[in-house]
Amino acid sequence: MAGRISIINQDHTIGTIDGDNPLPVTTVPAGGGTDVDAADLLYATGTFSASGMNTLVAAPGAGTRIVVSAFMVQNESAVATTAQVGAGGAAAFRALLQTQGAALSGSFLAGREWKLGANEALTVTLSAANSHGYSVVYYVESTG
Repeated sequence: MAGRISIINQDHTIGTIDGDNPLPVTTVPAGGGTDVDAADLLYATGTFSASGMNTLVAAPGAGTRIVVSAFMVQNESAVATTAQVGAGGAAAFRALLQTQGAALSGSFLAGREWKLGANEALTVTLSAANSHGYSVVYYVESTG
């Protein structure tokens, strides 16, 4: 499955042929004709529970942007919550996570990753103060 990136365990093994045969990814094409080695991929994981906007990955600084390869936000509470993942104050993905364990996720093909705007943070906005976990696979590239 060339170009597909998936987190398959907490050791951050990425890529897969099938559920039983993990295959490490060696390169991920990036914008501008450059390659990003798997060693250059960054991982963010944690929990949050505040209603409103929560930062998953901080803005990387002037002249750079976050490029998301995969993300997952999972409801850890038993209360239905709407989650909106986005950047720059705008939602790009939205889901009602009805039950504990329900998740909103995205996995992007190599060369078609989700590129945030220059110096934008990756955020999630919750409709209520309920516990959620997240994982993000990303890299940072120059906008110049």
